[in-house]
Amino acid sequence: MAWYLEEGPEADVVVSTRVRLARNLANTPFPWRLSTGELEYVREKIESAFGQLCIEEDGKPLIVDLEQLGSIESLALAEKRIISRTMLGDRRGKALLLYPDEKAGLLVNEEDHLRIFAVSPGLALEDAAERALACAASLGSLLPFAKSERLGYLTACPTNTGTGMRASVMMHVPGLIRLGVIGKLSDKLAKSGYALRGAGGEGTSMEADLIQLSNQITLGISEADILKELNRLVADVANEERKARRILYARDEKALEDEIGRARGQLMFAGLMTSGEALGLLSLLRLGRELDLPQMPDYALIQQLMTGVGEGAIQQEAGRPMEARERDEMRAAMLNRRLLELPYK
Repeated sequence: MAWYLEEGPEADVVVSTRVRLARNLANTPFPWRLSTGELEYVREKIESAFGQLCIEEDGKPLIVDLEQLGSIESLALAEKRIISRTMLGDRRGKALLLYPDEKAGLLVNEEDHLRIFAVSPGLALEDAAERALACAASLGSLLPFAKSERLGYLTACPTNTGTGMRASVMMHVPGLIRLGVIGKLSDKLAKSGYALRGAGGEGTSMEADLIQLSNQITLGISEADILKELNRLVADVANEERKARRILYARDEKALEDEIGRARGQLMFAGLMTSGEALGLLSLLRLGRELDLPQMPDYALIQQLMTGVGEGAIQQEAGRPMEARERDEMRAAMLNRRLLELPYK
C-alpha cells in the first residue's frame, strides 16, 4: 500500500484520513451471533458482490482470508492499521477485501458484517468519504443492508447506528503533548461529540506523538455535517500544534535541535532498538523535518520506517518468528542501514 508514502494536504501535522462505514446484511444476525458456517456464508456473499464491483471497474480485487493468513502477517496488517486488532483473535469468516489501488476496501465480519473504508494521505475527508459512500451505494444495490427508516443503518454496537460513519484523522502533535495540554484538549473535544485517541484507536496510548481525532456521534446527524465539523476541529488542532512547536523552539532552540540530532544518531548507530524506542525517535525526526532542520529524512522514508518497525513487520521481513532480543537487533540494523543509505531533505 503506497498511498501512505504521499504527502497530502496539511502534511506538516496531518498524516492521514480514514472514513469507515458500518453496514450489516438485512435479515441476518450480527457476526457475534453467527456459527462458523454462517460466518463463511456471509463472507462468500460479500466477496462475490465486491468482486463483481471490481470487475465492473476493470480491476481485480485483493482478497485476504484472515483465517488462512499467518499470525505474523496478520499482526503486520494490524500494525499498519489496515485491519483492527480485534481481528487478530477469532478469525473465523473474517477477510480483508481491497480495491486494486488499495485506497479503499472492506473488513468482513469484524464487529459488523461489513466495515467499508477509504483512506487518503493528509487531510482529505471529502475525498475519503466520497469513495467510501460510493462503495457502500454500489454494494447496497447488490446486498440489501439492514436499515430502519427511523434510526438509519443498524449496527452491532448502538453507538454506530444511524449513518454508521466514523471519520478519523491521524495527526502528529509533539508540540501539544510536550506542552501538556493534550488532556484538556481531549476533554474539550469530548464535550462536542468528538474523541481524541491514540493512533491505534480506542484504548491505545499516544505512541510516536500520534493521535486520532474522530466523531463519536452517528445518530441524528448527517454525513455532511460530521465531515464539516471534523474539518473545522482538525484545522483548529493543527493551528494549535503549529503554535506549540513555535513556543517549544523559542524556549530553547539549541536544546530541541540537540535532542532531535541525538535521536538521529541513535537511529543510525544503535545496536538494539525496541519498537517503542524506534517510534519515539522517529517522531523526533518527523518534528525535525517539520521544523525544517537540516539532514532530516524525507517524508516517504519516515513513513516507511514508522510502519516497518513493529513486532509483526520485523518478523514478516525476516520470514520467521523471532524472540524479542533478535527483533531488537534486526530493527536497529534495518534503521541503521535505511538512514545511512536513503536521501535526506
